[in-house]
Formats: sequence, structure tokens, C-alpha cells
Amino acid sequence: MNISPTNAARGPIEESARLFLAFATAKSFGDFVIAHSVLHRVNASAKHRLRLIANSHVRGLNAILPEDVCVTLVDSDSDRVPALFDIKKRGAIAAVQSAVSLRKEFQKIPRRDSEALIFAGYGLRERFIAGDWPVFAPRRMGRNIYETYFHLLAEHGISLAWPTAPTSSGKLKSLGIFPESRLESKRLNDTTVSMIADRAAARGLHVEVFVLDGDTAAESLPQPLTRIRRDFKSLAVAIKSVDCVLSADSLPAHLAEYFARPTFVALPAPNEHWMPLGCFTEKRWAVFGERTEFSAAIDRFFDTATTSRPIGSMP
Repeated sequence: MNISPTNAARGPIEESARLFLAFATAKSFGDFVIAHSVLHRVNASAKHRLRLIANSHVRGLNAILPEDVCVTLVDSDSDRVPALFDIKKRGAIAAVQSAVSLRKEFQKIPRRDSEALIFAGYGLRERFIAGDWPVFAPRRMGRNIYETYFHLLAEHGISLAWPTAPTSSGKLKSLGIFPESRLESKRLNDTTVSMIADRAAARGLHVEVFVLDGDTAAESLPQPLTRIRRDFKSLAVAIKSVDCVLSADSLPAHLAEYFARPTFVALPAPNEHWMPLGCFTEKRWAVFGERTEFSAAIDRFFDTATTSRPIGSMP
């Protein structure tokens, strides 16, 4: 695995077993939860070598996650994903302004000797905002982002603190369906939601369909709907109120698994790389356009998932 850090001005720098690693993400909320979840799993004796750097639009999300991860927030004048990573909606001018601002803010961050940035995806945008920071650009190891991060940590002698596997299992009593996504192609329609709810109800599960307050697109979904406020605390409360979660979007899915809820992801197309770890390892996902396979995968999920805490999840 070639993960030698580089610096635009000085070229390759020496790799050290005592290197300090700063996981950086300025993109989506899901990316932040993934990195936070990985660092939460790190053995306590190695946490001082790690931190997570993110744009301040994740401030509210960070507030509902465990405090054992060192997080540095880069100031921003917006509570949205930086325009540099949302060019289609925000436009080229806003993207350029965002890039310059992010680069300046990253240069202001005090850093330790032998500290390098890590970007899950490293391209021209990340190279620009990193400025004179040394940067790791790890290639994919395995088929999932969690596997890539775990391999990277292992390369630097950093071990993970995996909780003991549960000795008993609990029967599922409730399912939370999160059918929304900011991408139209990922949203679950009324037919799909009804099918999922019917199959869950047939197994005696209480079903709640959670939608964000004010989302008019959700009005076509089967009633009743449980509307939640557009904030991360409300989302967390909703997830924790049910025994298991089925989600169309990455953020509720990664959060649900972080909160130790068995999770199933419904997708318009396969995308194992960005799956929550348990969804990837247990194949708790399916393409909702493939009805027969989708129904069978959901049934397997209901039949095998329990309220036992998944290994590596947050209590």
C-alpha cells in the first residue's frame, strides 16, 4: 500500500511510526460520520496521535457524537457543504471563492511536527486546499471505506478497540424507515415504502416512516408520517427511538450503525465502498429497482438482525 505522504513544496516526506494523522473532510455529513466512527474505535492509548478536521457546517452533527474524538472545525460563513464540493448547485464563482477560503483556513490550523492530512478521496480540490500540509492519499484497500481506513491505521501501528461480541440477542420490535435523500434518484417512492412497511408489519414490527419537516415531496408517501425537525439532534432521537433502521440516504444509515442500530440501505445502484460497515459485511443492502432481490434481502434482514449491539458500534 503506497501511502507515503507528499508535500507540494518539498516532495515526499519521511514516514514515521509516530506520525500524527489528521483525517480531513470538507464534503458531506456522511463522510464526517464515517471518519468520526473510525476514530471512535481507536484504542485509547493511540487517540493522541489522531484528530478529525472538518468544515464548521458539521458543528451540529459533531455535537451529537461521542466526545472522545478530537475534532478541529475550520471556520466557514455557511452552514452548508462548501461550494467547492457543491459546484452544480452553487456555481463556479462560489466554488473558487470557497476553495480560496478553505485553503486559507487550513493554513491557519496549528499543526504538530510530523502531522499529515488524510483525505479519503484525494484530487485537485483536496490538493489545493491542503496548501503546504503534508498529505496522505491512500488507495482503496478492500471494497469498503472502513476497511481502507482500518488498513491505513494498521500501517501506522494504531489498533482498534473492538467491543466484546454480545452473548445474547434481542428480538426486533420496531423499524424506522428514512426514505428521503437530497438526490431525487435515491428517494424511496410510495410503492417501495409501502412494500417495506407491509413486510415489516407481517413480522410484528411497529413501523415509523420519518421525514423532515417541510419536505413536500414526502406528502405522497403512505400515511401516517412522523415528521422531525431539520436538525441533527432530532434525527438522532428518531434513530434511537427504533430497534432497526432502513435508509435511502447515507447519513441516517451511518448514524444508525454508529448508534448501534441494525441498518439496511436501499439503493438505486450498488455502491459498497461507501456502505456502513455492518451493511457491507452482512450484505444488508439491495437495489430497490430489482424488486425480487430487494424483497428477499429485506426479509433476510428482518430474520437475522437483532437488538444486540453490533461489534464496533457506539453504546
